[in-house]
Amino acid sequence: MRRMVCLFTLVFTLGWSGSLPAAAPEVIWAGGGLKLSDNSNPCFFADTFVLLQQDDGMSLFTQPVLTLKGGEVGFDLGLGGRSLLMGDQLAGGWNVFFDYTSDNSHKRFGAGLEVFHPNATGHLNFYLPVSNEEGGQEALAGMDFQLGVPLPNAAFISIRPGFYYYSGEDDENKSGISLALRIQPIRPLALTIGGRNDALQSGRDTSEIFVRVDFAIPFDRLGRDLFQPYRPEYPLDVRTLLDARVVREEFITYERK
Repeated sequence: MRRMVCLFTLVFTLGWSGSLPAAAPEVIWAGGGLKLSDNSNPCFFADTFVLLQQDDGMSLFTQPVLTLKGGEVGFDLGLGGRSLLMGDQLAGGWNVFFDYTSDNSHKRFGAGLEVFHPNATGHLNFYLPVSNEEGGQEALAGMDFQLGVPLPNAAFISIRPGFYYYSGEDDENKSGISLALRIQPIRPLALTIGGRNDALQSGRDTSEIFVRVDFAIPFDRLGRDLFQPYRPEYPLDVRTLLDARVVREEFITYERK
């Protein structure tokens, strides 16, 4: 797992660095969200998407995130790139993150790959902790994968199946499947209802049901049709997905010692 994360980080960083011309950073959207679970404290986060460089369908961005869970604050610092492929019919992306939480000072690195297709999206992430056991908790190395499949007759609704695996140190490995329904009635707001086999954000190997509310205010639409019903055409135009929020675990997964 460690070698895989390091390899992805090195390859994509070298592959994109220096390839784009200098440009002034632009804040594309700012937002946040709340996740409520039957087996975890409420999880809050605030984030923003900043476009650093863009040229010929190629973009470099950063997505810093502030987190709050059970009175403990944290941050995720991310850098990523996305590019149009196959005559703008497909888009691919990569990202690297450093995550920290004051909850026993957990730290980890993450690396991810993304694919955007008019009929579905795919998101693969690897997580590598770099902190030791503290306070009866230990951060876990792992990975997850999630699909996003919009409904043909209602593309503002999508089905999100996925799976995950985290390697336990003293306890059993945490692995299982997840399934969620995401509804985006207006452009800035999305509601996700789902469940999975483990409550990863509370270090418990018991199933959870969760509700998540996300919002992202696009700065280029302020004062216009921001609150009009969001009804994208199907199949989706992948160019409209290049500034989408990175799909990953914002909060560090750990086990109780």
